Amino acid sequence: MARTTVTCTRCGAVGHISIMHRVEKNNRGQRGAYICERCNSEMHGYTTKNNEQRGADTVHPFTYGMENETTYSNAKARSELYEYGMLPTADCTVDVEYKSAIENSLKSFSHLWKVMDRLIADGDMEIGSTAGSHFHVGHRDLNSETIGYIRRFYHSLFLPLSEAMKANDEATRKLFGRGIDEYNSEGDCWARSINEYTDATSHTNFINTQHSMTLEFRMAKFQNSKQYMKMAKFATKVTEIVMNNFVAHFNDSTFDTSRYNNITEYRKHKAQVAAKKIVAAFEKAINE
Repeated sequence: MARTTVTCTRCGAVGHISIMHRVEKNNRGQRGAYICERCNSEMHGYTTKNNEQRGADTVHPFTYGMENETTYSNAKARSELYEYGMLPTADCTVDVEYKSAIENSLKSFSHLWKVMDRLIADGDMEIGSTAGSHFHVGHRDLNSETIGYIRRFYHSLFLPLSEAMKANDEATRKLFGRGIDEYNSEGDCWARSINEYTDATSHTNFINTQHSMTLEFRMAKFQNSKQYMKMAKFATKVTEIVMNNFVAHFNDSTFDTSRYNNITEYRKHKAQVAAKKIVAAFEKAINE
């Protein structure tokens, strides 16, 4: 006899199969999951954070998060994205902003991004001109204290990259999915380049430090899974360089006093070294 009732994988409610949303494939590659209408239509407030952690602990120090703004997504898209930990939140500038769980590896995200490819191709989701897909990279040593180090030397670290991206607009768009200093029809800029006077904590900076646990790569926009993975790997490399070549040396107890008059000069030098490595990583990424 055919099954007539199924159980919601979120809340456990039992309902007739005709009123439940079927997930084509969940995050474990299994078919046949169902979600009830109440769960599938639930919308969280704009400031709601997704604190769920997914993926097995790994030896590398990074964590990842994504804010995916959509200009359209239907019930099918919402149910499938939820299976991958994407929390729907209200955003007055777009249709729905989906906030991801905290992932411990890019491999976990790679499955989600392929699902997004399919949802977009099938017309179940749209990431239009007003939407972005901001990407966050965390690190086990990134916290309120060390993010403060980065803010103090923000311009030394990221101004050279900002200039390199402006000088390579087409390649930057290909890597990130959109351009730096790109404006919408209302005159709003999603991700700004920086200069020596830029506030290091401004949330519109192309890389911003407003969060205490992550660097946010605000320019990111999802075009397809291959493009977004390449961007994510570059964002990881930038974070790695900042942490290993600058933050790790911030409180060095000894330095060459014949070259540096004080610790501030030494720290600026380490930031400049990191900046050169970041630009080199960018040039490598756009030329691969």
